[in-house]
Amino acid sequence: MNPLAPLLEQHVKNHPELELQDAIKFLYQSCMGPGHLVLDPKAVLERLEAEWANVKGDADAPLTEPLGNGLCRLSLAACKGQGLEPSTLAALFLHTAQTVTPDRQGLEEGLKLLYHLPFPREDVDKALEDYRKAGMPAVHHSARYRRAYAPAYRVVEQDLARLLPLLSAIDRHRRTHTQTLVALDGPCATGKTTLGGFLSRLYQCPLFHMDDFYLPPERKTAQRLAEPGGNVDAERFFTEVLSPLSRGETVRYRPYRCQSGTLGPELVVPPTPLAVVEGVYSLRPDLESYYHVKCFLEVPWSTRRARLLNRNGAEGLERFEKLWIPLEDAYFHAFPIRECCDVVLQG
Repeated sequence: MNPLAPLLEQHVKNHPELELQDAIKFLYQSCMGPGHLVLDPKAVLERLEAEWANVKGDADAPLTEPLGNGLCRLSLAACKGQGLEPSTLAALFLHTAQTVTPDRQGLEEGLKLLYHLPFPREDVDKALEDYRKAGMPAVHHSARYRRAYAPAYRVVEQDLARLLPLLSAIDRHRRTHTQTLVALDGPCATGKTTLGGFLSRLYQCPLFHMDDFYLPPERKTAQRLAEPGGNVDAERFFTEVLSPLSRGETVRYRPYRCQSGTLGPELVVPPTPLAVVEGVYSLRPDLESYYHVKCFLEVPWSTRRARLLNRNGAEGLERFEKLWIPLEDAYFHAFPIRECCDVVLQG
């Protein structure tokens, strides 16, 4: 069975005023994505802001409607109600448009599902004949659909929708403050580095890695490693990064290179209104109060183990299990890191 069948059936059930062109639009968005709408970032944002102004925010509105193929319709009302900025939603939309590969063959197969909907067969035949003659373009919602449901959404990757609590928290703070510092903490292999990189690209902001501040070998004494969170050079991180960031000053630091056990060349980061710090130990009690948005990432151990094995091989996985993970566990057992966070994201 075509995996789009139950999604389309549910959509029709939820929208009894739907017409054939609305069903075609659903299938088109699922298979082709939103790329056809993109002109340039400025035009995308201007169009969204015009629509945004006429939408009433509703934090309790359903956030998404699944389209299949890893895509969804993200509700403008829900986004606005939760505090997301239209510029952030525009960036999510553009990211989706630039990464989704259109599947015209999938659309051809999906259109066959129209015959299973409650429309006369001759109407479906005529609609498909006209649609194919037109070149199978993107279509608008019918006037009847717009009157009944006032659709206001953007098509984005389904996985991006799960980030809305974090993105909204960031945007709410940015709206009323000149500086926002974000921390991403959690066990190894939960996706902190990947998420940090995405946030850095999305907001065009600097990203700092706690891995750049691990202790050099000569400082890894038994006494130091016995301290929860002692595996990281929190003192140097605070002095070189977090303190100047919090004062709106230029950051200068040399990242630690684990393979050589030495410090790399100095990096210089100008003052910035938004910055992200990712990595375990970023929310140590002596650092936690300097952040404005705190996020904890958690993923089942089976998934983390598979990631570590794929990333480091069997020997590397064994090293993590015997050395690094026990140190992390001691840190998370000693301090309420998860509980101090504004947002918890499940992998």
